Amino acid sequence: MNLAQVIPAIDILDGKVVRLTKGDYNRVEHYSDSPVDFAKKFQDQGATRIHLVDLDGAKDGALTNQKTFEAIRNNVSCKLELGGGIRNQQNVQTLFEIGIDYLILGSLFIKNPEESIAICQNHPHKIIAGIDAHGKNVAIHGWLESSAITIHELLKTLETVPLESIIYTDIAKDGTLEGPNLEALDSIATLTKLNIIASGGVGTIDHIRDIQALPHSNITGIIVGKAILSGKIDLATI
Repeated sequence: MNLAQVIPAIDILDGKVVRLTKGDYNRVEHYSDSPVDFAKKFQDQGATRIHLVDLDGAKDGALTNQKTFEAIRNNVSCKLELGGGIRNQQNVQTLFEIGIDYLILGSLFIKNPEESIAICQNHPHKIIAGIDAHGKNVAIHGWLESSAITIHELLKTLETVPLESIIYTDIAKDGTLEGPNLEALDSIATLTKLNIIASGGVGTIDHIRDIQALPHSNITGIIVGKAILSGKIDLATI
């Protein structure tokens, strides 16, 4: 069994903590007006790393909730990884300057692979590649579009880049609490030597254990969002 780390997620839309179901902006569940309070709570419950998503940024291609992320950084000491709306080197520089530890690039790897690779080379092992799966293809722009690039093709490119890890999200599972796509995770972990953070579908402790039971040492993290926010998983007991 691998010891993949559980990483609680805070998704932010209009400055508030929310969760989408299958990435659908029309299926929003609201949890709190205070992302900072959630981050502090997660750290108090033992989290050493928190996954942050700017849903406005992912949709609009801009850094929309920067002040919220600054406030989170100023109130917790744990590692922070952030994705959503990061489209250029200036965005990257801004977020590193406010103290975010790792940045997630998704759409940019499809739309502008040259700039993405340059960013990774300028910040080795500080960039995470977000692979959002829509079937066998990669989704972009906040999951609102499906690209023509297959996951396999993208992985070949990423193997040559000094990444911290990749986050693999099965959109069809995300926010459903129905369990992760173990077959896809197994396949991805077999195809790459890069570290993988699994995302999408976790609803119970057993789902976490199922991922940890996969025979791949490169599955190093498990993002859990809705299950923690809705009380189905108690972060303090993991």
